[in-house]
Amino acid sequence: MAWKTRRTQISNLAEGLAKAGALQFGTFTLPDGRESSYYINLRGILSYPGLYSLVVDSMSRLVSVKVPKVSAICGVPISGLTLAAPVALSLKKPLTYARSSRPGGGRVIEGEVRPGWKVVVVDDLSTTGKTILASAKAIQEEGAEVTDAVVLIDRMEGAREKLSKEGIALHCLTDVVELADTLFSMELISESDLKAITRSVGGRQ
Repeated sequence: MAWKTRRTQISNLAEGLAKAGALQFGTFTLPDGRESSYYINLRGILSYPGLYSLVVDSMSRLVSVKVPKVSAICGVPISGLTLAAPVALSLKKPLTYARSSRPGGGRVIEGEVRPGWKVVVVDDLSTTGKTILASAKAIQEEGAEVTDAVVLIDRMEGAREKLSKEGIALHCLTDVVELADTLFSMELISESDLKAITRSVGGRQ
């Protein structure tokens, strides 16, 4: 993708996420009790067809470029499935997902996965990489291969490193720092918000 084209894509994405309230800056307490200088909740983008279409198209292109020989798409429930399903449909690939538990001693995987398939795990965000890795291991137990994971936004909190140790490459459309830089250049967030993001991410590297 040409640089100018990607810059426009990220600008449209950042602006859309901010206006939809999916990306907010300030002081937030996350579900695990940690404090954060930003909050991302992509569940609401389904109510914005233009933004949702941009996200799905971008993710589909990212998968086709980074994992061109993919056999199937595995979505990470729940938010990851809202992206994985239309991506799989767009690329005409089978869709599967891993349950968080094994109901009645049955399979964790829903959908068809065949031994030898190359499966890419798709999620909306990457934080520590824990949920992505859990899905990847469930797929691998079925005899398929998982060497790649694709997300919309990397929170830059260690997922890339954790997955790499397990032989899985993480591909993200963008990360929280790039989004913050883009929104600042568009005068949609303050310099103090930008610095808070930079300090926050820098402290976790």
